Amino acid sequence: MKAFRRYARVERAARLVDLPIPTPKENEVLLRVAHCGICGSDLHAWLNHKGYESVLPEVTFGHEFSATVVQTGSSVTKWKADDQAVMIALQTHHDENDSYCRMGLPQLSSRRRVQGLHLDGGMAEYICVEDEFLLPIPEGLDLELAALTEPLSVAEHCIGNRTSIGPNDKVIVSGPGIIGQLCAISARSRGAEVILSGTEEDEATRLPAARAIGFETIVVGPGHPPLREQITAYFPDGSDALVEASGSANALAEAWQSVRSNGTVTAVALYSRKVDLDLTQFLRKQIDLRTSYASSKDDYLRAFKLLQNGAVDSSVLTQSYSLSDAKQGFIDSENLTATKVLLDCS
Repeated sequence: MKAFRRYARVERAARLVDLPIPTPKENEVLLRVAHCGICGSDLHAWLNHKGYESVLPEVTFGHEFSATVVQTGSSVTKWKADDQAVMIALQTHHDENDSYCRMGLPQLSSRRRVQGLHLDGGMAEYICVEDEFLLPIPEGLDLELAALTEPLSVAEHCIGNRTSIGPNDKVIVSGPGIIGQLCAISARSRGAEVILSGTEEDEATRLPAARAIGFETIVVGPGHPPLREQITAYFPDGSDALVEASGSANALAEAWQSVRSNGTVTAVALYSRKVDLDLTQFLRKQIDLRTSYASSKDDYLRAFKLLQNGAVDSSVLTQSYSLSDAKQGFIDSENLTATKVLLDCS
């Protein structure tokens, strides 16, 4: 089978290779991958960024995928051939002695792993996954659209659990990458008024995509007024919440300027360098500074509902590449010339 695989712990060291089709262990399911997305964490690993030292030096990337069951291990009873599934990306074997499992936050357990970083993932024609970490795709949901379940679950966790957005809330989403776009969609589904901000670089594909799905956008950066000035045209008193999804340390540091007193700032991005925060500014406005990490099963189930309800227009937000063009997909994702790359692995 073909697989896009990292071969060394150095920058951009990944290539398409031929591997044997894996054989499922007794508790595993062999799946034929349909579509697999390139995630921000895949990019960080591909670029060998600091903070990704735990990623295996040799591993098949990919944790955002949809697939069809081919074969099951001897102890698997819940799955059969031709069933369709997505995978829970951050995997923690359930243990009632683990407080994070009891809280419904297994993604925070120290025992967690990411399939696609710590064991072989879905940028391949076939993959084996433990049956505990598979969820059935609702009937009628297109496999290409279903490949967005994992990133949408991350947005659902951020908006629904960590930021608590509700009807008529005024929300800024900083960063129009796929997580930012999906956070905006999640917030809008709850009745919020949402503005997306990005840079001139984002005008290539990301901000036009945001406008195409009905969002107002703001361009920030050199040559443009700061966000705090531009946002007053929409929210004179500032936003109720700002979701920082760009990964820009400066954007997070300055977020307090665009949020009303007693508002909320939630960081959902991954940052490649330390963020220098003036916490006194947040304190004087009593702004809640929160973080949101990954997602759990309940977030996936809510993501399924949004996908079923037509909240996500994949024709605008995604670009399809063949598995053989995976390297180009990574390059285009790095250069911001694609909003969301989905690899066709079929």
